Amino acid sequence: MALEAGSWGSYLALAYLLISSGITALAPRPPRRRGRILAINFLLVACFVALLVLTEGLQETGSEWSRFFQLWAPVIFFWWAYKWAGNTLHLFYPEDFSWDSALIHFERKYLGLPSLGWAKRGSRGLTELLHFFYATYYLYTPALGVYLYAQADFSRFESMAVAVLLGYAISYLLFSFLPVWGPRWALVEAGLLESSEQQLRGYGLTRVINYVMYQGIAHKGGAMPSSHTSTAVVFLFWSARLWGFWGGVTAGVIVVGMGIGAIYGRYHYVSDIAAGMILGVFTLWVTGFFG
Repeated sequence: MALEAGSWGSYLALAYLLISSGITALAPRPPRRRGRILAINFLLVACFVALLVLTEGLQETGSEWSRFFQLWAPVIFFWWAYKWAGNTLHLFYPEDFSWDSALIHFERKYLGLPSLGWAKRGSRGLTELLHFFYATYYLYTPALGVYLYAQADFSRFESMAVAVLLGYAISYLLFSFLPVWGPRWALVEAGLLESSEQQLRGYGLTRVINYVMYQGIAHKGGAMPSSHTSTAVVFLFWSARLWGFWGGVTAGVIVVGMGIGAIYGRYHYVSDIAAGMILGVFTLWVTGFFG
């Protein structure tokens, strides 16, 4: 099958599923229910193959449904795949192992360990504000996607979305090779933070974020690199391209606030943010943004 415009996201999903399945099958520490995980992966492979075949047929009739599913199905898949990646976090290392101690040592020596100190000097109001900026992450891709789709700018929709999704694919695959818990867990383990201080105190939004981070879908071991940041970089560059100087400035304020919120909330180290920035620029380069 020729690789048609509009199908890059589906092919990326296929590549991710096959690579993840290969790692899962061959890893030295097989996960619980490995057979079930692989079966679901290959069922999803079959679904994306069917999607490619069906949408290619619908394209010939000019169906809008063909374009819609081609563009949005991979986005929805990779949002779900973050949760699914929790099944393969410990393929190479035991659950109690992480690389956090090295990051804590480095950032304590050279950066003053902001993931520990910033929130200690904060207030409930500041915590709420920075959680607002942190939560804007969930709107980056939908906002750009809905705007570009409404403008019928499908080629640029695909370029933007694949940049975001490539960042997700790389991050999810790296989690099992480079387990990093994040400061909110590792600082307590290292004896630098009291467990009573682990969850920050704010207002309504802070309570929601605390639930997501401690009882919800967030993974203990999936902090490096920060896919929040790689997505934010894509959002920043595309906002500047679509809406010019003021679009870039507005997105820049939002993205900087999100990054500060991620460190302040102890969800990421500065190192995670830096790695996510590099990853975001890389995915933009791969998808031809700078060409």
